[in-house]
Amino acid sequence: MSKKPHSVKVPTQYRAAAKILKTAVQQQKSVKTLIFAEKHARARSLQAVLKKFSENRVAVENAIEKTGLLKDNPSFDPSLAKVLVTELAFGRQELNGESKPVQTVRSYKERLLKLISDSGFQKKEPNPRYVRINTNLYSLAEALEYLSQENWRRKVLPADTSYADFLTAIKSLEEDEFMTDMHIEGVLIFQAKWANYWVTHELVHSKRLILQNKATSLAAELLAPPMGATVLDMCAAPGMKTLHLCNVMQNKGCIYSVEQDRVRYKTLCDITEQAGCEIVKPILGDALNLTSDSYEDVEYILVDPSCSGSGMQSRMTVCDEPKDDSRLYKLQGLQIKILSHAMGSFPNVKRIAYCTCSLWKEENEQVVERCLQLNPSYKLLSCKKALRNKWHNVGDKDYPNIGKNCLYCLPDSDLTDGIFLALFEKRREDDKD
Repeated sequence: MSKKPHSVKVPTQYRAAAKILKTAVQQQKSVKTLIFAEKHARARSLQAVLKKFSENRVAVENAIEKTGLLKDNPSFDPSLAKVLVTELAFGRQELNGESKPVQTVRSYKERLLKLISDSGFQKKEPNPRYVRINTNLYSLAEALEYLSQENWRRKVLPADTSYADFLTAIKSLEEDEFMTDMHIEGVLIFQAKWANYWVTHELVHSKRLILQNKATSLAAELLAPPMGATVLDMCAAPGMKTLHLCNVMQNKGCIYSVEQDRVRYKTLCDITEQAGCEIVKPILGDALNLTSDSYEDVEYILVDPSCSGSGMQSRMTVCDEPKDDSRLYKLQGLQIKILSHAMGSFPNVKRIAYCTCSLWKEENEQVVERCLQLNPSYKLLSCKKALRNKWHNVGDKDYPNIGKNCLYCLPDSDLTDGIFLALFEKRREDDKD
């Protein structure tokens, strides 16, 4: 005798995902934090369905509303409905089990899929997978030889390729193709479908290859400390930018890498040691407490402070997130404090790079503007010129002489995470502007 639908339990994965979704919306908590706290289901499969919902939230919610799924079934948990519709339309395209909620959504399948199709909804294509070569342990020649042996085909562009044509080439990468980046030596670009392939790859596990988004790699590229330089990374953990600085300097010189959180500091130490960073000197402490007494030799500084993270593509947003002006105001205060400390406390500094993974001007142009007012001995350099003008997105034109010199990486147009960058240089006595 078969069980009645209402006596059949909803599969654990769906129930767990719905629980996380409900908590994230009601309590404004991070989806990722909730996923990894979940004890009764595999984190990866939970992350998969919730990421799909995050990417296609508007289409899912519109389809549920227009079919009347929740209106017709008032006892149906809205969060579970969103999970099941996401799985049906954008995930595995089928639902497990014979529980009543699953059977209910199946009965709406044709109408749900037709509404999503007829709405003209364009599924957002994920950005490519960027893989950076750790030149402490591996060379570009070795990486290219390995990829050739594994039957990857390198897509080579002419030297005079425009940035627009470069982006077009990325979008048209075939499944077995890869490219090298036009701005950052040692950055390899693959189709997004290979993201998980590289996560578990032995070359990544051994730190010969590093999974680092191109946008975040631009910080070390623009700061460009030469071999033998002394560099301060003021907010260093988990250590990817420190490692890249080490690569730029060819593992010659000195990098002070600062982190005040003990757990993150341990991560920083582990990553830089495993990656063969011989010149890194990790420091457990607050960068605001560093003075010229002990660090007079610092010449280049990277300031990558805590920020809202609004530009990160790995963030999962499961509801409309209102702009939190109060939080931005607090973050801005800290960002100004750290950047001003970098500008005012180390007499031999030549260049400073400021970087956030935010798209809010409160954390970007406004911080730059205030720090230049407080520290007139510094001037802005043009990030776009530093990239040979092969870039499109700069800062807000409402900030004269600031916006045009700053740089934005924008997910939809640059195919990267959302990142802001500004580059400062100490004025010489003969500087007039």
